[in-house]
Amino acid sequence: MILVIFTFSFFLIIGTILPLSDSKKWYIRGQSNFRQSYFIFHLILISVLLISNPLSILHIILVFIHSLLAYFCFKDIFPFTPFHPKEIQSIKEGDIPDLSIMVFNVYQKNDQYQKLINKVLEENPDLLLLLEIDKKWNDALRPLHQKYPYKVEEVKSNTYGMMLFSKLAPIEKKVEYRTDDKVPSINLLTECEHRSLRILGLHPLAPIPGEADTTQQKDAEFHSVAKYISGLPDDQLVIVMGDLNDVVWSKASKSFKKISGLKDPRVGRGTFSTFPTYFPVRFPLDHIFCSHSLKLGELRRLPDIGSDHYPMYFTFSMPSVEQ
Repeated sequence: MILVIFTFSFFLIIGTILPLSDSKKWYIRGQSNFRQSYFIFHLILISVLLISNPLSILHIILVFIHSLLAYFCFKDIFPFTPFHPKEIQSIKEGDIPDLSIMVFNVYQKNDQYQKLINKVLEENPDLLLLLEIDKKWNDALRPLHQKYPYKVEEVKSNTYGMMLFSKLAPIEKKVEYRTDDKVPSINLLTECEHRSLRILGLHPLAPIPGEADTTQQKDAEFHSVAKYISGLPDDQLVIVMGDLNDVVWSKASKSFKKISGLKDPRVGRGTFSTFPTYFPVRFPLDHIFCSHSLKLGELRRLPDIGSDHYPMYFTFSMPSVEQ
């Protein structure tokens, strides 16, 4: 039993410390995905060590180490609880939002097209960002074309195709390849309630075997977009959204927010974990970051409609022009 405890303690310590390094290896950076689980495991192990008999010096040292690492985990996940101040304020009760958005990684192999169409018709978002769009998905989504007069699309068969449906007329629209010629992103400039609004749709490479052995492309994409946003006019509102293949408390996400100046509407509200649908331990991989002057109406994780990701739904109110 003691050997089991010490072995578990060793792997728990290593798993918590590894993401603090500057390594970009997938198996090192990926450990940050488990911050919530590690926090719980640290607390369990601390309890087990404290009731051990006899309580040795080694037990006391391990209790101290696990308490310190539990604190590190808590610092990362605490902002995504209702006890933390919100970064994006809520709209006033009774006010009607100006903009609704739905984000969904459809999972390219998924063929439950009608489930998505039905959900879109039910939620009726103004903007709909869909990821992993290949030719089959593009053809199946024809019924939505009449509902959305504008779209930006890059249909691909490598699981990195994407499509943005919009009810808002574009001022500018383009597909960009910022850091990899296989990984597109969407850039749309439009207007909402007389305010200039830039929408950026992202889906960087997943740092997993078979796709990317490191987080290099993902980190480069984050940095490139953050620098781009920091150079935009001050009066231009910005929303960045997509399956970012990264958790909200990672070093890359924190750096992205710092450089871009954008805020996270989940702060003070919850993690809203979206992946995977098929397992009880889930990670918040599908994101929206936005300008701090926007106000949040709704933030919902929608039901499972066939993908390995849950869809996300957001509504916002635009600040007045004077602001």
